[in-house]
Amino acid sequence: MTLKRGLAIYAIATVIATAIAVTWLDRPLALYLHGFADTSWFRFFVRITDLANGVIWYSLAALMMAVALARRWLTPSDMSPIKFSQQIRAWLFMVLAMATSGILLNLIKVMVGRERPRVLFADGSATYTPFSFDIDASSFPSGHTQSICAAMFALAFIFPRLRVVWFTLAAAISTSRVIIGAHYLGDVIGGAFIGIAAVVLWRAWFERDGVSVTLSRAAPITAPSPS
Repeated sequence: MTLKRGLAIYAIATVIATAIAVTWLDRPLALYLHGFADTSWFRFFVRITDLANGVIWYSLAALMMAVALARRWLTPSDMSPIKFSQQIRAWLFMVLAMATSGILLNLIKVMVGRERPRVLFADGSATYTPFSFDIDASSFPSGHTQSICAAMFALAFIFPRLRVVWFTLAAAISTSRVIIGAHYLGDVIGGAFIGIAAVVLWRAWFERDGVSVTLSRAAPITAPSPS
């Protein structure tokens, strides 16, 4: 399956799933989960939800680029120019995937203007106010979900041996947004698509010359042409 076809299928599935959630699932699910606000498992998800904060993952990428730069300067024999370039490319890939998907997401938020579940809990309304900059009208798509999915899926390409960890974190933190009533299910589905699609597209762009963003792989991802 080609990249374009795979993304097209994922986009169609996302539209269908989001439409089903918005039409039939979002409101009753939000009200149902709100009834568990005083439980210990609810408080667990409250504690982990802010791991999606983009500052954490931008800081990680910046730190790792700084470490690569320091190693290149202090121990050039251990950090060859090729290895240094791979390190910088990998973390730049993660930063760009997060940043561009975040910009797109915020544009969609403003255009859609979906009210957050807390408005529903307060007065029973669940409406839309497009082109509003009110924080209560910024539910769709979920920014936390976009951020954590972009970061974790990028890390899954950078360090594939730990992909079970990255995917588990992405799923748990994305789910937390619905459980704690910060977003509707449809918001999370949309946010996940934006973050993951950005990672897939940026990976294809960074690997267009045959060099992988995977740091554990030193060789090109494609065999060189015979001379």
